[in-house]
Amino acid sequence: MVQMRFNYLPIRRVYHGTGVLKELPDLLKELGTRKVMVMSSSSVSKTVFYGDLLSEIPGDYAEFREVTQHSPMEEIEHATELMRNRNCDTILSVGGGSVHDAAKVVRYYYDIEAPQIAVSTTLSAAEFSHIAGYSIGGEKTGIRDARITPNYIFLDPEPAIETPQKLWRTSGIRALDHVIETVVSNFGSEPARIMAREAMRKIFTNLHGDSLLERHECQLAAWYSYFEVFDAPFGLSHLIGRVIGAKWEIPHGVTSCITLPAVLRHYAEMNPEPLALMGSWLGLSASDNRERAFQFARTVESFIRGLGFAPRLSDYGIGRNDFKYIAGKINASENEVFEVLEDMI
Repeated sequence: MVQMRFNYLPIRRVYHGTGVLKELPDLLKELGTRKVMVMSSSSVSKTVFYGDLLSEIPGDYAEFREVTQHSPMEEIEHATELMRNRNCDTILSVGGGSVHDAAKVVRYYYDIEAPQIAVSTTLSAAEFSHIAGYSIGGEKTGIRDARITPNYIFLDPEPAIETPQKLWRTSGIRALDHVIETVVSNFGSEPARIMAREAMRKIFTNLHGDSLLERHECQLAAWYSYFEVFDAPFGLSHLIGRVIGAKWEIPHGVTSCITLPAVLRHYAEMNPEPLALMGSWLGLSASDNRERAFQFARTVESFIRGLGFAPRLSDYGIGRNDFKYIAGKINASENEVFEVLEDMI
């Protein structure tokens, strides 16, 4: 019998379903919040739902609407200063992964006991994670601490309807990336496999669509994809993605569209069993693990292409002369990283 451990993160409550955001004022009252710090991006702050959200906040609040992709440290410093100067005691992060991560870092350096409420508008699933990535001078770094996990999470598809389709779908590929990395790195965990299987089913079934139901199903998929994030280390796709994303300013979801097909072909050759299992979830019928693993790699690539995405490293000005820099930022064999990167050019 395989012996495993499962670590729960300190998420207190997840609100999910159409219209659940209406419960936010009651939650703020329950927490005894005196003043809220609302963190978002410029694009999110221009949406209809964001204005409605602010109008429902009981009492006073401060706003920081300048978070950009990969959460640059200078923005986090400005947000921290605002939170301190305005005496805020709760953070409401509204947006995608960069916004939620920036809010976590603010809490880490200023008031780690301050409750964080996360309202998700993409499928990055950063709101379910104890990891906060941020960038300094174009290089990604981060914090890992269970205490920075957002405490209250809202998955309401009504705000998500305003998320642009490309951002929504590429962040969905990010969620698929989380599914695959979880199964590959934590193959012996039954909870990991159960949640990953349901997440994958929901992504393949609903990511093409834009209805409220389909968007909510994708939100659930993103949640399930990161269910075992504490126990599942990052794989090559994520490790490469975080380097090229920060350095060449590529959105998180797009990095997964670039890295995932090549990394899957590499895994199919080196460690086919987890991919073969995931292939069986999709009904792939090759008789041996290696062939089914390659079938799965081809299926995922076709799915990404079917959404209209086929980015390559070269599309962002990344060439072979950059391989050494990328490999130097990753804890893996340089030859292995070079081989996978060559497949992404």
